[in-house]
Amino acid sequence: MKPEIAARIGIRPNIGRFMEYRMTQAYEAASAGSGRSLADGEPVALPRSLSTFRLAVFVIAAVAPLAGVIGVLPVALVFGSGTALPLAFVVATVVTALFAVGYSAFSREVVTGGAFYTYIARGLGPVMGLGAAGVAVVSYTMFVPGGFSYLGYMMQTTFSDLLGVHLHWVVYSLIAWVIIGFFGLRQIDFSARVVLVVIVIEFLLLLFFDAVLVGRLGSAAFPAQSLDITGLTGGAPGVAILLAFTCYFGIESAALFSEEAKSPQKSVARATYIAIFIIGIFYFVTSWITVGGIGPDKIKGIPEADVGLIYFKLSDRYVSGAFTTIIQTALVTSMFATVLSMHNVAARYLFVLGRQGCLPRVLGRAHPVHGSPSAASATVSVVALVVFTGAAYLGLHPMLGLGLIALGLAAVGVMFMQALTSLAVVSYFRKHPERHLWQHVIAPILAFFGLLVALYFAVKNFEFLSGSHNPVVNRLPIGILVAMVAGIGFALWLRRYRPDRFASIQLDES
Repeated sequence: MKPEIAARIGIRPNIGRFMEYRMTQAYEAASAGSGRSLADGEPVALPRSLSTFRLAVFVIAAVAPLAGVIGVLPVALVFGSGTALPLAFVVATVVTALFAVGYSAFSREVVTGGAFYTYIARGLGPVMGLGAAGVAVVSYTMFVPGGFSYLGYMMQTTFSDLLGVHLHWVVYSLIAWVIIGFFGLRQIDFSARVVLVVIVIEFLLLLFFDAVLVGRLGSAAFPAQSLDITGLTGGAPGVAILLAFTCYFGIESAALFSEEAKSPQKSVARATYIAIFIIGIFYFVTSWITVGGIGPDKIKGIPEADVGLIYFKLSDRYVSGAFTTIIQTALVTSMFATVLSMHNVAARYLFVLGRQGCLPRVLGRAHPVHGSPSAASATVSVVALVVFTGAAYLGLHPMLGLGLIALGLAAVGVMFMQALTSLAVVSYFRKHPERHLWQHVIAPILAFFGLLVALYFAVKNFEFLSGSHNPVVNRLPIGILVAMVAGIGFALWLRRYRPDRFASIQLDES
């Protein structure tokens, strides 16, 4: 692949990563099929159509494995801990698994949607819960227009380089906006089928790539230096561990769709663990093979301008130029699946808050035919349209001016909510009759401290998420605290002036 192609498609040294994915909350009566309705008669319960397998697919889609490998691993490899990168993924996997222990325990207790917001409200109280809701709304809603601008930019460069079609990036963003908006209005099972196809293609491509390298290199594909724990402390371990954590954003997504799961008490936990296992093994092995493909002694000598070209050059060298072109094209579908997943997440947060009356109740309406959160989905689409077309009008760069910045901010917001959720687990199960020391105390506390370290690295090294060296841009994580404070302030207002709505936050009633 030509360097200018990769540079323009957005595979750059400071590439950010996509994140997370969550939402929906239904009253337990609605979840059980009681058929509660809003005043206008429209249903508030979403149909249960997702199996454990499809839940796991949504989780993996949010993680965007192909984009993660091509966009994140090279940056973590060169600017992080070098040959010890696989061990950074071990650290991230262990902390994420510890988080999942308490998170999954919560999912068996609270089977309605809302994920972070719901769990934090149950464990730390409705005031903190609405504070977390503010963070969630900002993080996910802003991720979507950032994702559209990034996707439009990738489509522009791909169609220009491969087909000679030259259109403004916003045209491609609008095309993707129409398609994803349509999917968002349909039942979630419809999106699941589309995402499944994309994920299968991604994994097949990456597994083929790994297999070819192992076949060509033999045992040299797995250098012993990658397992040297002392290597993890060399270079910039904070950058490596931070970027490894970003490859797990979306891992909690299954709980967001618990209201639409066929058996949420079992399938949410199972889907989460399945996704962690698959993603953990996948990134560990792929990063290890990458070190072998480059050569352990050559990693630190890679010029900064070539960081984004690492996988394309490996593909050209060990596979073929045609396969490199296929990967370039698959990056577009990978990002499409991520934006679709995050759109569904953002819509379900608004749906939950609308149904409880914390936001306009119209957002809590479910489509009478498709059973989708149609009003909330349309709202996310409108916000995204205004933001990315506004960015185009102002002449902002679709990747560096909006895309990576929005994705990086969402990453910080997700880490923050994960840490709060770990504390919520400990608090919620403190007096629970079936409290288990490991599941409800030790694992969540260990996860909390691990996530605090990751959050520190995220704020300190925000330029590796935002793709910008602008000091103003890299102070944007302060916005997460502002959103938290705004949510808390709104909760205090509700408690004083709208006590019935405030009570519904904790009681899960509207």
